[in-house]
Amino acid sequence: MKILINRTDALGDTILTVPMAALLREKFPTADIRFLISPISRPLFDNHPYVDGVFTYQKKDGPLKKLKCLKNILNEFTPDIYLFVGGDQLVSFYMWLKGIDKRGGLVSKWPSFLFLNSGVRQKRSLVTMHESEYNLNLLKGLGISYENDEVLEFSPKISIDDEQRESSLKEFCDLIEAEGLNPQLPSIFIHPGMTGHTLNWSSRNYGRLIDKMERKFPEQFNWIISHTPSDQQYLVGLRDHIDKCDHLKSRVFYFDGALKGLRDYMNILSSAKAFIGPSTGTTHIANTLGVKTVAIYSPIKVQSTLRWSPFNRDEESLRLVVPDVVCGERFKCAGNTCPYYECMSKIEVQDIMNELINLLNLENK
Repeated sequence: MKILINRTDALGDTILTVPMAALLREKFPTADIRFLISPISRPLFDNHPYVDGVFTYQKKDGPLKKLKCLKNILNEFTPDIYLFVGGDQLVSFYMWLKGIDKRGGLVSKWPSFLFLNSGVRQKRSLVTMHESEYNLNLLKGLGISYENDEVLEFSPKISIDDEQRESSLKEFCDLIEAEGLNPQLPSIFIHPGMTGHTLNWSSRNYGRLIDKMERKFPEQFNWIISHTPSDQQYLVGLRDHIDKCDHLKSRVFYFDGALKGLRDYMNILSSAKAFIGPSTGTTHIANTLGVKTVAIYSPIKVQSTLRWSPFNRDEESLRLVVPDVVCGERFKCAGNTCPYYECMSKIEVQDIMNELINLLNLENK
């Protein structure tokens, strides 16, 4: 049996779709399970325990180029089951056109009603469960179900090759040492950037957090600010604060994860002492790698922790921080018409610091 799962959107969305593959692997141990993904997500599936391979698909390409890509994929791999979870609906059309027998997944917009014959209708904006559970429930269209207490058994995985990891870490240690940091110290990663329209914490607050932590626990950690070229707007306030603090010289390193790619970044991140970031793919990666994480979330319903928190929610490894407000918005911030505007500023630097200290058990050392 051959199964193709279409999730051609963001990193975090893709990670929270992997539990589907885990459940499918349990039900069909010998199946050939593959993902259709955005090119950026490819490293997530190297040597994967549930997934046999991936095909990449660029949503930004023109229709003819995308159809050619899909033709090449089906020449190599013709699925018995196709599952649409998120991304480009053109893929579902092509699977229908080519007569793929079972076409399941998410039924919400009109193309899914036309092109899927084993789909499950969902209205995810109601936010009644976690994204991973929404995805698992899509398999009911194929007659596959699970018990609620089994969800954690279908945890997403990322495989890290030990040899590659050591090579990446050696290069990284040489790099930060050249910038004046002590490579023997454990690293705390901060990733202030994000994609989409989710509310974020102030960039300057991330700088204030480093400042306060360094004053309380001087020279105990290296502070690694990870980013990509598209994250520059999220670094402005942070840089401004760091540059004004003499005691933070040779304490902070700005790490462009795009320079050597996601696989190299994950190799290095896997060794981090802790990770701090908003609702974005990198936060999900850190959590999946088992790195202790403080995640900062918006109170807006469709952006909430109920739906989008990292999968592994063990209190020993994850702390979720949300503004203490009663938000009545479902889709987007109401702006200055809301009595709690700007609610993300209600999260104090000390709040995040307390969570980090507690997570790392620092006060008892």
